Amino acid sequence: MPDIFKTFRSFLIAGSVLGALHAAPVLAADEKAEDSKAAVASPAPATPAADDEALLKRGADVALAADCMACHTTKNGKPFAGGLKIATPMGNVISTNITPDPEHGIGKYTEVQFDEAVRHGIRADGVNLYPVMPYVSYAGITDQDMKALYAWFMHRVQPVASTPPETALTFPANVRSAMKVWNMLATSETPETGDSMTFDTLRRGKYLANALEHCGTCHTPRNFMLGEKTDRYLGGAELAGWYAPNITSSKAGGIGDWSEDDIVSYLKTGQAHGRAQAAGSMGEVVSFSTSKLSDPDLHALAAYIKQVPALEDDVDHKPRDSFGQPMNDPDLRTEAPKRIDNLDQMSALQIFDDNCAACHGRNGAGTADHSVPSLFSNSAVGTARPDNLIMVILNGVDRKAGDHHAFMHGFNDKSQVERLSDAEIASLVNFLMEKFGSGSVNVTPEKVAEFRKQ
Repeated sequence: MPDIFKTFRSFLIAGSVLGALHAAPVLAADEKAEDSKAAVASPAPATPAADDEALLKRGADVALAADCMACHTTKNGKPFAGGLKIATPMGNVISTNITPDPEHGIGKYTEVQFDEAVRHGIRADGVNLYPVMPYVSYAGITDQDMKALYAWFMHRVQPVASTPPETALTFPANVRSAMKVWNMLATSETPETGDSMTFDTLRRGKYLANALEHCGTCHTPRNFMLGEKTDRYLGGAELAGWYAPNITSSKAGGIGDWSEDDIVSYLKTGQAHGRAQAAGSMGEVVSFSTSKLSDPDLHALAAYIKQVPALEDDVDHKPRDSFGQPMNDPDLRTEAPKRIDNLDQMSALQIFDDNCAACHGRNGAGTADHSVPSLFSNSAVGTARPDNLIMVILNGVDRKAGDHHAFMHGFNDKSQVERLSDAEIASLVNFLMEKFGSGSVNVTPEKVAEFRKQ
């Protein structure tokens, strides 16, 4: 494969997959807030939609389920004002202002232009959007929901008069014409018809999973052209350092042994006790989207996922949450204080004692109220893939669901608490997986270094 194609493929992976899991931007992340065509387009006319509370409520619900907030809002920034950086091998994609400000946002977009951007990946000036925005999934949104989404953005989102910096990607990512070819090869969702609010449970769950929450964008592996492998739907995929696991009904490699309530709990709180916790991009999905869905929608989504045909996993052949037990090794800590000038290399158990035991307990059982999870019966430790465990140790957890804030500081080179080297993290990961998980102990410092760059 030519190097230039490999580079472009890497960009598409980071864009279409990372951008989608981080949430679905309504417009391409590198689109200018005002372009030549939008500048001359007539402002959206005042319509009864401004006073149609039922329509606006539906639009708010659609935006929530589609998770528009996450990509277009910086930390502590104004909602939908853009400016969030999404890293790709070709440079940072900077999300745009999608508030209804007429000069800096999308206030001059007509309903038709808005629809073209969201469902077809074509911005107001006719240029193709990058698949950082998962328009192949949004293609399945109903006409009624699109109308509501447009009305909500135009009449309920607060305009913000600021323009984020423009995205500047390197060649060949700046060649938008390549998107035309990709669009011809990509499989788009079939547009749903009728009133999505009246769908039966499974149809509603399918609509939420595929068109709005776009679960397959991250959990389905991709072919060499980066189209989703439809025969491996929700079978698990690598994702910018993280691994979006197999969530099919397989009881060995997927989540077939999870109850519907387990799935609802995970989506609503970010945690299924004794099974898994959401971190990274999935933590953001929980924070910005699924934790705020209605209980009927959560149960519809869970019911649909539970009946997705089982796919056996290539690596995990036993439930990821079925491993481990409390540790009962002797406590190595003494009354003597630790000298900061002691440069002797610490053992894995010492690293665990110094950095993990205070919160997770020295036996790894976590806290009784589950606010700090157990390290055994834990999918991140029980899998044969160390990806997510490495990424959690490097980057920590920062997830909000309702009144609960799950937080764990990271141990990367920006940590304000403790910075662990690649060798120390490799030693710690191997120790955790051996003591509490699958027993896989093949992580090297070089492997951690690769994840650190993600």
